[in-house]
Amino acid sequence: MHEVEKQAGKTGQPIHEIPTVNWLDLAANRDKFMQDLRYALSECGFLVLTNAPGLDQNFQQRAFSEVRGFFDAPMDIKKTAHISNSPYFRGYTLPTPADRGHGQVIENFQYGFEQQPVSAHDDTSQPIHKRLFRGPNTWPKSDSMTGFQPLIEELNAIYHGLTHQLGELIVESLGEDPAQFREYFDFDDPDLAASLNHNFSLDVFTDKEQAQVRAAYEQFDSKTVGAHIDGPPFVALLINDRPGLQVVAGEGRWMDAPVTCRTAPGDYSVPVIPGSVIVNAGGTLMHLSEGRYSATLHRVNTTLIPKGETRVSMPYFLLPKMEGDLVPFGKSKASIEGAAGYKAGRDRGANACVNRMGTFPQVTRRWWVDEFKELSEKQREEVEAETAAAYALAAERGKRYRESTSK
Repeated sequence: MHEVEKQAGKTGQPIHEIPTVNWLDLAANRDKFMQDLRYALSECGFLVLTNAPGLDQNFQQRAFSEVRGFFDAPMDIKKTAHISNSPYFRGYTLPTPADRGHGQVIENFQYGFEQQPVSAHDDTSQPIHKRLFRGPNTWPKSDSMTGFQPLIEELNAIYHGLTHQLGELIVESLGEDPAQFREYFDFDDPDLAASLNHNFSLDVFTDKEQAQVRAAYEQFDSKTVGAHIDGPPFVALLINDRPGLQVVAGEGRWMDAPVTCRTAPGDYSVPVIPGSVIVNAGGTLMHLSEGRYSATLHRVNTTLIPKGETRVSMPYFLLPKMEGDLVPFGKSKASIEGAAGYKAGRDRGANACVNRMGTFPQVTRRWWVDEFKELSEKQREEVEAETAAAYALAAERGKRYRESTSK
């Protein structure tokens, strides 16, 4: 973001770009880094972290090459890593049907840390989150992509380290003890839901469907284009190689996120910022900060993906410890309920599990039918509360902008 535009945003003018925070400022001008971090998360909920450690242009080019190599592989190879092969929600999912009414056609690959199962997946003596989130990855069986698994494990390590570094800085930016981050995120014993996403452009829809998809994206609050907040994580990290990601700006409109790595020639409708990573606040941060930093609604806009191309993104969701309540930073258990629609005593582990079950029904139908039936209704109510809280906080930001600009 240009400095003039950044300063305009800080004085209450509408935000036209996702705020930028330069990692190099952490060493060169720490006060500026913290000020920019605080502004981005309080006024937008998203930021573009430039010069992100470990995610330079060369690494991202290599990462997108390996991931596109996987998605471009024959279907029979990709199916060797099908997500339903195990109960741990790891592996490949086929492209969603174009006619399902969601405005997106997407295939993906889910992964986590390589972990031994705690128990059999149906051993009810263990909490459900320990049975679902702890297990091995499901890798493709092929001699043609020997670099795929090592690359994903390298990406995982980079993302994991950055999440912890940035997490402690975010807590510090709130004026709280950075050590509080470690109370909820154990570096050596993590839970993770990470993904490689492959979005198709509008070309895969029929002419009639294309018109319907365009009309849906023209509605600010359309229910059919996947607008959501990332509820479980503290922050989410993402790199991408095509336009498509959109974020609700503080004044209540959709604005475009940049591309972090160019992997094809041509003009894009959004900026390209090589070596950057997009960061957004999750529902856990929204709650722990008592709404000072808000989880922001976002979506992938199919109509922005260049014609004849596809979009690859690599989102990373490190999850907090799932036992016990989330007590806002600097507060006591008496003040658990806060701005994020969070209710004391909720089973956060079950909530995270049902989120996975609803997203990947092909795994649920094979391994988790009874559990999903039992838990889904309660989880739906909690997601609705968190989303409503995100809308309310976005509306408050919009009100501040309108009041400021009318003076």
